[in-house]
Parts: sequence; C-alpha cells; structure tokens
Amino acid sequence: MRPLHTCALAIVLSTISLPCLAQQTSTATADPAAASVDYVALREGLSNQNKALTGDVLAERAIVKRNQDLLKEAQKLDAANKKLIAEKQKLTEENANLEKQRAALAASQSDTASATSK
Repeated sequence: MRPLHTCALAIVLSTISLPCLAQQTSTATADPAAASVDYVALREGLSNQNKALTGDVLAERAIVKRNQDLLKEAQKLDAANKKLIAEKQKLTEENANLEKQRAALAASQSDTASATSK
C-alpha cells in the first residue's frame, strides 16, 4: 500500500508543478521576443551613433585638410615675408650709405664754399 500512496503523491505533486513549469516556459518564450526588440532598438541606436560618428570623422578630416592647406599657404607667406624683410634691411643699409655720402658731399661743398669765400 505504501508504494501506491507514494505514487499517488508523486502524481499529485507533478500535476501541481506542471502549471509552474508551463508558466516558466511561457515567460521564457516571451523574453526572447522582448529581447529581440531590444536588440533591434540597440542595433538602430548603434547605427545612428555610427552615422553621427562617421559624419564627425568626415568633418574632422575636412578640417585637417583645410588646416594643412592653410599651413602650406602660411609657409609660403612666411618665406615671402623673410625675403621682404631681407630686402628692407638691404635698402635700409643702402639708404644709410647714401645718407653718409650725402652728408660727406654736403660737408665737402660747405668746405669748398668756405674756401672760395676766403
């Protein structure tokens, strides 16, 4: 008799636990659907973020290229400015020499004028 009671008890317990198992499996099947929706949303979010970052990278590349062009132009201007500064210095020295010659000429003329008036 005892095995019969044990079997009956096992059957009752298994029938009680079946709805619990059914609920667990139904929630388990619902989670992947919800998870796939989350994956889709995550994928879309990452795709949007990727597009934004790609746009930022392209903008940065354009800025870098423009800066390189500006640097080349600045180097050319710097070289031209150095030439102009050297030419200005040369002209300043030439003007100083001409001023000395003019002063010497003026001095010699004043000496000649004073010598002839005596």
